[in-house]
Amino acid sequence: MSRKGFTLVEVLIVVIIIGILASIGIPQFAASIEKAKGGEARAGLGHIQTGEKVYYAENEFYTANTLDLDITLTQKFWALTIATPSSTTYTATATRSGGTQSGQTLTMDQAGTIGGTWIYK
Repeated sequence: MSRKGFTLVEVLIVVIIIGILASIGIPQFAASIEKAKGGEARAGLGHIQTGEKVYYAENEFYTANTLDLDITLTQKFWALTIATPSSTTYTATATRSGGTQSGQTLTMDQAGTIGGTWIYK
C-alpha cells in the first residue's frame, strides 16, 4: 500500500523556509515603497524649481508663494514649502507627512542641489 502526501517534518521545513524569506523580504519591500515615495517629493521640488525659474525670468527675484508660481501642488505624502532668504536665492523643502519617516525632509535650492534629512536621497 502506497501513501501519498507530505510528512509533518517536510511541511514544517517549508513553513520555516517561508518564514525566513518573509522576514527578509518584507522590510526590503517596505524600504522600496519609501524610496518610491521620495520620487513624489523630487517631482514636486522639480515643479517648484521650474516655476521659480520662470518667475525669476519675469520679475528678477524669487518668490516664497506657490500661488505666484501659477502651479498646483497636491502631494499625498509630502508637504512643500518655499523660503526666500534673499531675492536671488530660494530653498524649497518637502517634509514627509505620516508614516515611519514622518518629519524627514528633502530640500532643493536655486542651483538644484538636493539636501535634507531624507534617508533615501
